Amino acid sequence: MNEQESGFRKFTAVLSVLIMFVLGANLSFKPMDSDAADVDFNEYAEKIIILVNEARAEEGLKPVYAVPYLNDLSNIRVRELVEYWNHKRPDGSKFSSVIDQSIAPFWYAAENIAAGLSTPEETFEQWKNSPKHWEAIMNPDVTHMGAAVTYEGNSTYRWYWQQLFIQSAKGEPLEGQYIPERYKIVPKCCGDLNGDDAVDMFDYILLMQYITDENDDVYLNDLQIESADCLKDGSITLADAVILQKYILKSSVELPIKLF
Repeated sequence: MNEQESGFRKFTAVLSVLIMFVLGANLSFKPMDSDAADVDFNEYAEKIIILVNEARAEEGLKPVYAVPYLNDLSNIRVRELVEYWNHKRPDGSKFSSVIDQSIAPFWYAAENIAAGLSTPEETFEQWKNSPKHWEAIMNPDVTHMGAAVTYEGNSTYRWYWQQLFIQSAKGEPLEGQYIPERYKIVPKCCGDLNGDDAVDMFDYILLMQYITDENDDVYLNDLQIESADCLKDGSITLADAVILQKYILKSSVELPIKLF
């Protein structure tokens, strides 16, 4: 092998390493769609509405109703934002043109949009720190809303969020309106993990499933975890299960038990 061939091979090897480095850097800078593979977008959108109502409650304002129809419109708008980041729609019309007045008649409409952050809490904090966005959230005249989130890995911001607020024109309920709740299960007392206002073996079985669950398949919300902490020591262990079992079988102890 002559010096020219040897030099060319060394150059090719170095170039290959550089190409692999650049490609690797690009992949790490722009992750694949697997970032959002396990995300329930409807759950994220509902969380946004819950955060709105919790913030309004702190200011003494009435909650706004979530409406399936408005959620559908928010989904339309959030997909439009991926391609056209603007309060106007891709055809140049106002964002509010997405609403059919015959389905959801309104006097007032507002839209909040955000991009780049991947959780409802972070995005809501972003709106909270923006006076104009916060004004829409805190408008006392708003009665109904929709919300949506989407993820597009090959787009500019990847994560896109939208809130659609209206003041109902007729003051009548809109079809399917509801107020989302943070907790689907609300325990009535210590030991009542399933929220049925009774402390029995069903609660014990649920607690044991939670404690022995190695794959985190059994979910308890914050209120259920508080109810499961029979010893009030800040942790859920087999000791809590033992106390709960004794209470169910003999009712010889009061729950919760405080060791200190």
